[in-house]
This record gives sequence, structure tokens and C-alpha cells, in this order.
Amino acid sequence: MASATDSALTDEILHSRTLLRKRMKALRAALSSGDATACGLAAQKHLLSLDLWSRARSVALYVSVRDEMPTSLLLQEAWASEREVWLPRLRAGQPGKMDFVRCSGKHDLRPGPFGLWEPKDDLPGCGPGESAFVPDCMILPGLAFDMHGGRLGYGGGYYDRFLASGWPCTLVGLCFDFQLLQCLPLAPWDRPVHCICTEERDLCL
Repeated sequence: MASATDSALTDEILHSRTLLRKRMKALRAALSSGDATACGLAAQKHLLSLDLWSRARSVALYVSVRDEMPTSLLLQEAWASEREVWLPRLRAGQPGKMDFVRCSGKHDLRPGPFGLWEPKDDLPGCGPGESAFVPDCMILPGLAFDMHGGRLGYGGGYYDRFLASGWPCTLVGLCFDFQLLQCLPLAPWDRPVHCICTEERDLCL
């Protein structure tokens, strides 16, 4: 989850995770703008066609940054259909921790760290386990996913910490198809997802 707990992993697994993160970042960065846009649109349309999205009245999303799989279509559709939309906000001075904040549109966002767009500071946020935060599904970013629902994040542990106590909603990984591998070098704290959507397929486990 964080560097303090890396001692629980073997050197081989740590090395594999580091190399895999570098490789996935390089592959994403190598995508042309046009290919990234087209793949992102296709992946989001796959997700929008799933029953889990159709049934969801409250969704936790993320605002994509840099080379991440785009989420603009999901956000647009969620707000247009008057779904309840929750977005993450990092806790200032608390590395690895975040809250989710209900946002009714882009006007509720402001620039944050790491090039992120986050909910404004004056909007109330919900931490892990708070009863006010009960989305029907949560869409997660990641550097890699596997066929069993395994997820490899960026190394900060934000989502893994938030989800550590378990979560009743459906967790959905959103990524480019080359980020979906057969098996990942996972750690005990890596939280699995229930469904993965790419530009080529959707895998519900």
C-alpha cells in the first residue's frame, strides 16, 4: 500500500511491480492523442452499456489526468442523467488518504495536486465507512489489471486504504486493453475489482 509496508513483499515481487508500473506508464505515454481518445471513448461506451451502470443511481468516479483512461463521457452522462456523482479529494498533509465528495458538475471542481481536478475545499467529504457515502458502483483507475480482478495502482495506496474495510458496491476497473494482463504480482492489500472495461471488452467476474 505504501513504502512502510513494502517490507511484507519479497524483493522479487517488489522488483516486478516496479518494472510493471514503468512499462505501463511508458505504453500509455506512447499512445497517440487520437488513439487515446478513440480507445477512451470505446471503453466508456462499453461501461455505459452494462447493466451495473444502468441500475446505478449513485456512482463514484475519478477525473482522468495525464495518460489515464478518460472519464469525461462517464461524467457527462452521469450528470446529465441526474445521478449522484462522487469524486475523490486527497487529504492535505495526509499522504495516502482521501475522501469522496458529492459533486453536481464541473463547477464544483478546482485544480489539485499531481495535476488532478478535485472537489472544492468547501464541499463536505466522506471518509472510509461513512454512511453518507453509499454509491452503487465505483470506477477505479489503475496502471494494470488482471483476469482475476487484480489491480495494480500507482503506489500511493489511496484506493487500497479507502477500501481496506471492504465495500458493498461494485468496483469497476477502467483501462486500455494492453493494461489487462493474465496475472499480476499483487500484494495482500491490493483490492480486487468486480468488473474491468477496456476499449475491446468488458470482463465481469
